[in-house]
Amino acid sequence: MDSSNDQILRELRKAKAAHLKWRSYAYAMLSGLDIEPEYTPLDHTECAFGKWYHGAGKEHFGHLDTYSGIEVPHHILHKIYAKIYESAKEGRMHDSEEDAKRLTELSRQVIDALEMVEHEIASQK
Repeated sequence: MDSSNDQILRELRKAKAAHLKWRSYAYAMLSGLDIEPEYTPLDHTECAFGKWYHGAGKEHFGHLDTYSGIEVPHHILHKIYAKIYESAKEGRMHDSEEDAKRLTELSRQVIDALEMVEHEIASQK
């Protein structure tokens, strides 16, 4: 693997880590953690992962079917997160059990697709 592939893989792994960090905050919020202003809901193109996905990620991986499959679940994740955030602000976290399950399912889809992209890039010579 050449150094450009190494750099691309580092960027992909950083984007995946940004998604996991965001998801862990959503789970913490579901558990009753205080809501911090820097975690207000953003459009799916404005979070750290979304900026990467629609920028450098698209440039390097946009031609891969597995990459394009990330868009929809990521977009829906942000809608669910906004709903969870509003429930937390209103003290209605008991209403969010189904949202938590959906968040987990969609996040797994995003991570699985990223791992397939990562494997495809890592296997290129």
